Amino acid sequence: MILDYGEVISQPPDPEALATMARMFGLPQNRFRQLYASRRHAYDRADLDGNEYWEELAGDAGVELSASQVRRLREMDVEMWSRLNQSVLRWAGQLRSSGVKTAVLSNMHDDMVRKIRNEPAWAERFDCLTLSAEIGTAKPEAAIFQHCIECLQVTPREALFVDDRAVNVQGAQELGIKGIVANSPAELRKQLEAIGFAPLPESDCNS
Repeated sequence: MILDYGEVISQPPDPEALATMARMFGLPQNRFRQLYASRRHAYDRADLDGNEYWEELAGDAGVELSASQVRRLREMDVEMWSRLNQSVLRWAGQLRSSGVKTAVLSNMHDDMVRKIRNEPAWAERFDCLTLSAEIGTAKPEAAIFQHCIECLQVTPREALFVDDRAVNVQGAQELGIKGIVANSPAELRKQLEAIGFAPLPESDCNS
């Protein structure tokens, strides 16, 4: 079982944090969300470091950020993705205890990688962590899926990948990995139930 991190293991980003970021850029929230996503792939692949990412976004928006503002943006970016779905983690633990190999496969920038590596309590429940910034490739590129499969020592057809984005699931499927799209904890349970998978996560996946 291979799980994405964002909005599968983690809860959605804190809307208050996104609103604060948007105000720092002087932008409406919808426009800020577009800007935030525009260079994310390069950031997650470690083509850009944290300072470069936020400074390039500021340039795109036509604003200037102080060093303290960039530092605060980096901190908020980590904080807002750090809220976890504890029942999903409990379910992943049940799978592993029953003999199923488990992995996290996520597009994740260096700041978030450091957070997870420095606070390993939940991450230690998984057999493999495949985090994009550490290996210089990101979903939906084939190399990141191949890296995870090799880490787990399974064939693609022995794996099931869960992600909240269809384009990423398609990337996995092109390598022969089974995949389902679940953009919420409730949807994860629904999709797993539809394919006859057991055990299922708890009904309330936010607690």
